[in-house]
Amino acid sequence: MANRLALTMVFALSFASYLAPDVMLSVQLVPLVLFAVIVIFKIFFSRGLLHALESLFAADSLLFVVFLSLLIVISSMQPKYDKSFAFSLVLSSFLILARLYTTMVPLSEIAEAFFWSGVISVAIFLPLVFGSLLESMRTLSRFSAFAFHPNLLGFVLGGYFCAMIWKLLTGGPAIRLISAFAGIVCLVIMFFASSRGSIAGVVAGCAVIAAISIVRPPKGGRRKLVKSLLISAALICAAVVWVQHLDWFKDGYDAAGAVLALTDPNRGVDSGLTGRVDKWQRTISALSDGSWLFGHGIRSSDMQDQLIDNSYLVMTYEVGIVPLILVVCRYAVVLHRFLRNYLSSVSSAEAMFYLSCLLFTLVFLTSNFFARFLLAVGNPCSLFAAFLFVSPLYSTGAIPIRASALGATAAV
Repeated sequence: MANRLALTMVFALSFASYLAPDVMLSVQLVPLVLFAVIVIFKIFFSRGLLHALESLFAADSLLFVVFLSLLIVISSMQPKYDKSFAFSLVLSSFLILARLYTTMVPLSEIAEAFFWSGVISVAIFLPLVFGSLLESMRTLSRFSAFAFHPNLLGFVLGGYFCAMIWKLLTGGPAIRLISAFAGIVCLVIMFFASSRGSIAGVVAGCAVIAAISIVRPPKGGRRKLVKSLLISAALICAAVVWVQHLDWFKDGYDAAGAVLALTDPNRGVDSGLTGRVDKWQRTISALSDGSWLFGHGIRSSDMQDQLIDNSYLVMTYEVGIVPLILVVCRYAVVLHRFLRNYLSSVSSAEAMFYLSCLLFTLVFLTSNFFARFLLAVGNPCSLFAAFLFVSPLYSTGAIPIRASALGATAAV
């Protein structure tokens, strides 16, 4: 319990670091230092130290943790950005410590901490921004708060939304009520923050999960599930046809278009993803000098006039193509293992856990086409994704998870 509370604090502090007027790197290091202390007491003063160290030298760890960290550090030893080397050491240290930690702690316990940090963060954040959120709703202006960029806020809340879905599916009445409220708050803030990349990630992830759930239907059979989905789709289509001529529907559609800036000349559908496409093309052209191989160093893209809002291009620009390939391949393996474990789960609680992890990973990877947090430690969503990334994957495909922990979760 103490370990879970401490890890919850790590995630919550990572969120709280943006509640200041300006983002301070010293403040963002606090949750990382706290996590390092947790690992020291959890791993280095336990009987499982030898097992954790052996896991660090397993094949998948040597390739996707140790070797990847080494490549990041080497690529960041260049002088183009003076803080690259320090950032690379922080990131690499976290990956190694997280690997040791996930060897001893089941993934379900880490997910529990992430979920409760989401509840705490929403409970603190909503009262602080309630007035400005209402003003944004009234004026249809883009919502922003504290040091959060609207897109970063949407990105983090999109990750928390996935955790709320997990507990909504497996928790008791009280937990489901909390999860439903927090999940709705996450969606509302994402919408009025006009974080379209995060919204697209959530929509895409939920669509894929809905399709996957047909493969392994709940009790009642696949035919019943398919019948329910077809009836629901028919009702939705009929409702859309019926309401599209109503004035209130047109007003709502226009309001949604205004919030999401669909017709805005700077952010609309004709703006090339708010200028991202042009920036991506210029970045690809800049990489033609051979820098795509070794990169320019971690966080070196921050020096550009316009940020590269695409994590996959950011990684190529900063640390080169090889680390990007390693990261993409590792997440592909993670997705495959989550899917396989979901399909082979023996209990509903276990199946819902893996399905929720699959949802989070899909939302995370999709959102990063429009964000820059694929391999980062500065926000709780990226921190949780890093745990999934480094978590040991055994030859059987199982991800460390205690059945007892899942059973306790389902009984809450």
